[in-house]
Amino acid sequence: MKSNYTESILGAITLIVALLFLVKFISANTDKSSGDSYLLSAKFLKVGGIMIGNDVKMSGVKVGVVSDVRLDEDFLAEVTFKIYSHIKIPNEVVVEVSNDGILGNKYLSLTPINRDSKTFLKSNSEIKDVKDFESIEDQVSKIIFLATQ
Repeated sequence: MKSNYTESILGAITLIVALLFLVKFISANTDKSSGDSYLLSAKFLKVGGIMIGNDVKMSGVKVGVVSDVRLDEDFLAEVTFKIYSHIKIPNEVVVEVSNDGILGNKYLSLTPINRDSKTFLKSNSEIKDVKDFESIEDQVSKIIFLATQ
């Protein structure tokens, strides 16, 4: 009879620990800055798997989150993303689709052209200077093309 109490207590402790891990997982994967951010957008020929919730990074630091990916009337992929309000993005910036390693997650990378710029993008601005996603197949075909010339 005593072992039933011990098993019940261990089961309860296991359940509590599992719930704590679940709460920590949910809090780590939610966007906490929905109120204090502004929107920017960019249009690409290929976005290569960018989805809602992917990171937006500048110099390797997360500065925002992708909020919408859709096809516009010219059949370009329009990506809208939130930038945290305390981050100012210079007017002269290049946006490109990057990935973490060979099989890593995709993210948008913002690279300022002029880091000393005093003018910044405003909410709902569109970034015109984009670099489209190049898959591994695209890169290999370029190498083969260059090797055969």
